[in-house]
Amino acid sequence: MELPTVDLQPFISSNRSEKQECYKLQESLHRYGAVAIRDPRVQEEDSEKFIELLEQYFEQPTLVKLKDCRPDISYQVGVTPELTEWPRDNSKYAEKLSEQNKPTPFDGPDKKWRFQWRIGARREYTKFPELLAEPVIPENFPQWRQVMDSWGQKLLDSVFTVSEMLSIGLGLQSSTLPNLIRFGTHLLSPTGSDLNLYGTKPGTVLAGFHYDISFLTIHGRSRFPGLYLWTSEGERIPCKIPKGCLLVQAGAQLDYLTGGYIKKGYHEVIVSKETCRVVEEKKSRHESLWRVSSTMFTHVEPDKMLYPLLETSETSSYPPVFAGVQVEDELKAIKLAVV
Repeated sequence: MELPTVDLQPFISSNRSEKQECYKLQESLHRYGAVAIRDPRVQEEDSEKFIELLEQYFEQPTLVKLKDCRPDISYQVGVTPELTEWPRDNSKYAEKLSEQNKPTPFDGPDKKWRFQWRIGARREYTKFPELLAEPVIPENFPQWRQVMDSWGQKLLDSVFTVSEMLSIGLGLQSSTLPNLIRFGTHLLSPTGSDLNLYGTKPGTVLAGFHYDISFLTIHGRSRFPGLYLWTSEGERIPCKIPKGCLLVQAGAQLDYLTGGYIKKGYHEVIVSKETCRVVEEKKSRHESLWRVSSTMFTHVEPDKMLYPLLETSETSSYPPVFAGVQVEDELKAIKLAVV
């Protein structure tokens, strides 16, 4: 099945007076934890240029990439090596799922590299300085900053429009959610999995069953399939993003802000039979076999409080917490934080 697609154009062009797509947006996030969006400001060639840069980066020797590693600040900028990040224990949720909707079993850390790059305006002071660390710029990539900033800003612009529309769809003031993320510690966080190593056996887990710790996650299309999502009813579905669209997923912070009305979206990335087929096709054309995601995590500003903005039956399960504290706790759970 394909996710519902929301077109941002009517909302943008009608000076924010178009409401129909706002309700469609919040309903899709409520039901699926995800939605496909079409944003006229983001073109397919923007995504392709970005992916090609990251393919070149991840194809470098391991020792070269490790120069860009910053474990002392919980990998919040620079590169995170493969076999470092662990999916947190979501077994209690997984146990409730029917047999055909269970996540793919895994027994170790994720088989993916990640690069973290800050996007957007920042405040000069925060109680959480590790979340505002200076960027890492890899050697031998003179175009790095321009390509990363360009793609990241396009994604961030989309998220600000989505957050405004979502505010309206939820019955809030249109500025409510945009104001919470205005100075968030947003991260352009592409991942890279080497399908030369991991792309031959269906069922291989590249990123184990998890949810994102952020407010909203936004992606362009990957060149390889393998992403699976869980709906709020616990149904596992393959993610198919229509051509020319972006994928938006609900993170833990949005779950918090809506008092559980919009649940954090569980997902996994595996090597499927379709992945193996694409690997063989690309191998025959001598194309890159690195599976790159063009992912961005957008966050509530770390010094702002997370608490439910909606009254729901689960409101009491979400006591107020600084967004920065929530992020730190989640980083510890996935074994990235320095304890």
